[in-house]
Amino acid sequence: MTDMLAESPAALVQSAYGMSPTMQKYMKAQNVAAGGSDAGMMGSFNQAVLEVNPAHPIVQDLERMIGSQGEESEKPKNFATLLYDVAALTSGYDIEDSGDFAQRILSLMTAKAKDDVKDAEVEATVVVPDVPEVEATVEVPDEPEEKSEENV
Repeated sequence: MTDMLAESPAALVQSAYGMSPTMQKYMKAQNVAAGGSDAGMMGSFNQAVLEVNPAHPIVQDLERMIGSQGEESEKPKNFATLLYDVAALTSGYDIEDSGDFAQRILSLMTAKAKDDVKDAEVEATVVVPDVPEVEATVEVPDEPEEKSEENV
């Protein structure tokens, strides 16, 4: 938890002497170009720290989800993983599995669409009392005569 984030729900940050995401990509590319394996290189990078803004509405929604559905439920797990992935992307890191990321985004969009349909159904069932019709007459002024070339 942090009080340094103002508008973002979460961010991945490095320590003061940590290697930035850009530098990590550069070092990995250099290692692969030199004929090394990128798998062994990952252990030499220092780990980023996930900072979470507890006052952000998304983090508060995640807390409510965990409170109502439990930590082991699939929906809060996907929501938390998505929060981590977005924090990684906005902090300059790559997502390991873009297919899983896309699937989490699509499931969130599908859930939102289903909620919107339910909201629309509730709104459609609301009974509106009859409003008496009011008759009104509107007077339309006569159109002015067009000027012809003879009148000019």
